[in-house]
Order: sequence, then structure tokens, then C-alpha cells
Amino acid sequence: MNRAAIKAWLTALPKEARIVVAGCSIASGLVVLFLIAKAWMFTAEGWRDIESSEPRIARLKGYQAYQPALRQAASDAERVLSRLAFESGGDQSQTGARLQQLLRGFAEVAGLTVRGSQLMPSAAQAESTEDFIVLTVELRMQGLPAALDGFLEDVYAHTPMLKVTELNMVKVRNRRTSRRRNQPEPEEEQNLDVNIQIAALMVSA
Repeated sequence: MNRAAIKAWLTALPKEARIVVAGCSIASGLVVLFLIAKAWMFTAEGWRDIESSEPRIARLKGYQAYQPALRQAASDAERVLSRLAFESGGDQSQTGARLQQLLRGFAEVAGLTVRGSQLMPSAAQAESTEDFIVLTVELRMQGLPAALDGFLEDVYAHTPMLKVTELNMVKVRNRRTSRRRNQPEPEEEQNLDVNIQIAALMVSA
């Protein structure tokens, strides 16, 4: 139907009908314009979202590309940490008890007599951070200097790392009598009273 036919058809309609047709036409046009505007807004927002997502997508792709390197770095960090500190496999007292048992074992293997040990409320706790707790064990032992050397070798060779923070020694004469009462006992055979403090790091829970 061409424009002339439409015009003739509208002219033939009653006035009220022409008003209704005109109103419907205007409303239909407004609806179409509204839909076009909404479609344009959705399209514009979609493009903006795509543009804003491109940097994030690029970063994610970068992370994905470096995932093997990141995994290796995390593994290296965990291995280094295991050399420096005890894991938080329990509370502080449990780890302290394990540390005491470990050190007493070193002493017995070296030939020292352990007279006592305790987990100290160390002043080094003030140096602890949110990530680590400093544990300090005090041991009171007696034995020959060579036995003490063996004990210290085991301490410094241990992983995680242990550190001697205090060491006090006093020579103790054996009670056995020598052939000559005035003959001095050989220095290497003189027992030592040893008071030693050893610190270790524990990963805080």
C-alpha cells in the first residue's frame, strides 16, 4: 500500500478513528525508538566491559604463562623455609617438647649426661613476628669436652636451623684418685658442667 492509498484511507476514517490511529502510530514509534536506544546502550556497555576486561584478561594470560615459574618459586620458598623453621604441626609447647627431645638425643649420642632441660619463656619472644615464634631450650649437661664438640656439631648440622644463644662451662674434677695425688688430671679428661641455651624458629599457625 503506497502513501497515497494510506492517506486516502486515513481521510475516509472518522475523526475519532484518525485520532486513535495517529496515537497508536506515535506510541509504536516511541516504543521502537526506546528499543533502539536500549539496544544501543547495551551495545555500548558491552564494548566498555570488553575494553575494561582486556587488561584483566591479559594479566590472567600472563599469570597462566608464568604458572610453572610461580609454582617453582613457591616450591623453592617452601624448601628454604623448611631449612629455617619448624612447621606449625602443633602448638608451641608441643613443638618445644619435640625440640627438647631432639636435643637430649643429640647429647646422649655424643656421650653427655643431661641433668635437666626446659623450654624457656625466652626474652627472644619479643623478637618474634606474626609469622614466626622463637623457641629457646635450656639444657644442663655434664661430660667431656670432646662430647660437647660432638653435640655442637649435631646442633649446627641440623635442619631446621638451630642456634646456640648462650653457653656456660665450668670444669669439674673427676673424683677418682690418680697415682700421684698432686699430679694434675689431663685437661682432655676433665668433665665439664655445661649450661646451654639453643634457639629455633617455629612457623606460627
